[in-house]
Amino acid sequence: MIAFVRLYALQAAAAVRMSFADRANFALQVAGMFINNAVFLTLWVLFFAGFKSVGGWGFADLALLLGLMMTIVGLCGTVFGGYRDMAISVLRGELDALLTQPKGLISRLLARESLATSWGDLAGGIIVLGLFADLKLADLPLLLVALTAGLTVYLSAAISFASLAFWASGARSFARDLTDFTLLFSSYPGSIYEGAVKVIAYSILPAGFVVMAPVEMLREPGVRSVAVVISAACGYAALAAGLFHLGLKRYRRGASVA
Repeated sequence: MIAFVRLYALQAAAAVRMSFADRANFALQVAGMFINNAVFLTLWVLFFAGFKSVGGWGFADLALLLGLMMTIVGLCGTVFGGYRDMAISVLRGELDALLTQPKGLISRLLARESLATSWGDLAGGIIVLGLFADLKLADLPLLLVALTAGLTVYLSAAISFASLAFWASGARSFARDLTDFTLLFSSYPGSIYEGAVKVIAYSILPAGFVVMAPVEMLREPGVRSVAVVISAACGYAALAAGLFHLGLKRYRRGASVA
């Protein structure tokens, strides 16, 4: 396991160095994403200046949600950036060369790229969590649990969506669309979702377990809330691994993509 983690760290570090190659372009992308997040946060500041709360959510709660989302997306893109093009890799047949290498196919796909824009997300998320989310030093252990679990669910969902490429050529764009919709659902207070939309937010597009359940855990810590967050992370990770390897078996048989 130590050797596996070390190998992944080396691969991810190489991808990060590649993203730094064109420093001017890197700086522009990071700044652009940081400004985009700042504008989005400012809109919420103006909103809460007039309405104070939404379904029991105050600005600090919304800042916690946005800070978690930005940090999770930032971490995912910087060290697991290959998730964005995983479906394309499958459709292009790029797995053929990777299958001849030692086990750990998913990890090698994830470590292939580091997204420059994600550094802007990561910086913005840390700032929002530190300045606006009303967190205390005592919340740090639960914050780490929330970030780890949210990252696991988000990344697992992206892998599950990308795995559709083993069965359908349309997954090239569909997987990204589903991942982007998950981010969209993660950008608004959980109290606005009801009925069928809430079911979707806690199942197909698991925004509920990416940020909403972690927010609840941080605001109302307890055995139940911690168990829900950790169980969701384990469940979605198992689902992602199962779907990917089920599709990989089909890929190994040489089955054509519909």
